[in-house]
Amino acid sequence: MIISIVILLTLFTFAFLDIGAYSSKNDSGSVISAYSSGNATGPLSGDIILYVSPEDALNGGLKEELVRAFENIGYSVTLTNKLKDDHGSQFVFVDISDTKILYTPVYSSSDIKVRSAFSSSGKTQYLDLEGVEEGKTVVFSSNGTDDYHLLVRGDITFRDETKGLFTYRSYQHHLAGDIARSVAQALDPYIKDGL
Repeated sequence: MIISIVILLTLFTFAFLDIGAYSSKNDSGSVISAYSSGNATGPLSGDIILYVSPEDALNGGLKEELVRAFENIGYSVTLTNKLKDDHGSQFVFVDISDTKILYTPVYSSSDIKVRSAFSSSGKTQYLDLEGVEEGKTVVFSSNGTDDYHLLVRGDITFRDETKGLFTYRSYQHHLAGDIARSVAQALDPYIKDGL
């Protein structure tokens, strides 16, 4: 009976608690798959609207970590749960497009692909551009249009290896924080170019 309780407590700990001691090494590669050219018509603000795809393989932790990462850089972030045609303000889109996670309590690895985009106008019609999926960089001009659209869309490949003793939730939290910082750092120079 006591052995059963110990086993159940151990399983509960590794399934639900966020605890661990570990060291990790990771790297990320960022590729810009589409961007606009043109001249901004006016200054942008430091406020952004953030949409994170609801199919979050990191158990919801990515959204919270992205807000923290962008706020640490100096942006004010408003979350939205709906993807609209026009958000009316600067807009950041983040979606985990592919996830491969191998977890054990002492060694885990992951290979995660993240798609991100920034739209200065808040319009989302440029998020899906023909040719982007074929590995080509798509450049479009926003000069001569009613509104200037600064758009950057890119893909980040994130790889991680972690060793130590940690729960699955702790590993998800670790991944979410590292991915969020990678996304914020990749988009920050483009957002600042428009400011």
